[in-house]
Amino acid sequence: MIYLGATDVVVAQGETQNTCDLYSIRFLAWVDNRRQNLDVEVVQNAANVAAADGRYPLVFVPGGVFPEAQDLADALGVAILRFDSLGGDLDGASAMGRRLRATGLAAVAT
Repeated sequence: MIYLGATDVVVAQGETQNTCDLYSIRFLAWVDNRRQNLDVEVVQNAANVAAADGRYPLVFVPGGVFPEAQDLADALGVAILRFDSLGGDLDGASAMGRRLRATGLAAVAT
């Protein structure tokens, strides 16, 4: 998130870890490190929590995304960002993810 322009990122600790993994004033983020494709449950949870909180949802994944999860993310405005921790690559895996990868998080209106 810092790389994308959110300079106020905090790693969730304590009770906050039950909600998300990272947060900033405008974003809530989840990091799904599982070695399987991202499913709709993670996307739906991110969308629900962020909608109730008023921040933008980001989901970081190291692998693939099921088509249903990508479609849901596109419909709900969830940014899915695929990362390669060894290679240092980051790309968008949803429409919002591609937009934010291209423009950075600072481009999102407050």
